[in-house]
Amino acid sequence: MRLAALLLAACIALPAAAQVHKWIDDQGRVHYGDRPPAGKDVKTSELRGTVSVADGMTVVHEFLKGPPAKNRRAAAPMPNQGEVWIYTTPRCGYCRRAKEHMRLKGIPFLEKDIQDSPGYRDEFRALGGKGVPLTLAGSSKMAGYSEERYEQFLKAAGL
Repeated sequence: MRLAALLLAACIALPAAAQVHKWIDDQGRVHYGDRPPAGKDVKTSELRGTVSVADGMTVVHEFLKGPPAKNRRAAAPMPNQGEVWIYTTPRCGYCRRAKEHMRLKGIPFLEKDIQDSPGYRDEFRALGGKGVPLTLAGSSKMAGYSEERYEQFLKAAGL
C-alpha cells in the first residue's frame, strides 16, 4: 500500500505543462483558465512548473533560467530579527496557503514576488531557492508549506 502511494506521488510530481488563458471580465477582474470564454480576446501562455507533493513546494525552473539581472549583486539577504519575508509567484497555491497562515496568525510579512521582480529573483537564487514559497524569519529559512511544519518553523523563529 505504501509503495503504491509512493509511486502515485512520484507520478504526480512529474513536470507539468499546460496552456493557460488569461482574460479580464467586464468588472476588470483578471481570470485564468484552461478554456477561454467564447467571444473574449485572451492572452495565451505556457504554464510550466513541478509541484512536489512531498514538501508542499512549487518548483520554479522557468524563473531560474539565465544569468542574474545586470548590475545586481547576488548576495543572500536575510531579514532582521522579527521580520518575515516570503518569496512567491502569483500562481503558487502553496504560497497562498503560507500567506493566509501568516495573516490568520496576525504575523506581518513582506511578500517578494520572484516572477515580477528581477531583484527578488536574484535574492531567491542567492538563497539557493528552488521552489516557492521560500520563507525567511530572522536567520531561519523554510522551503515549501505544510501547516504543521510552518507552525514549527514560526515557533522556532520566535513568532
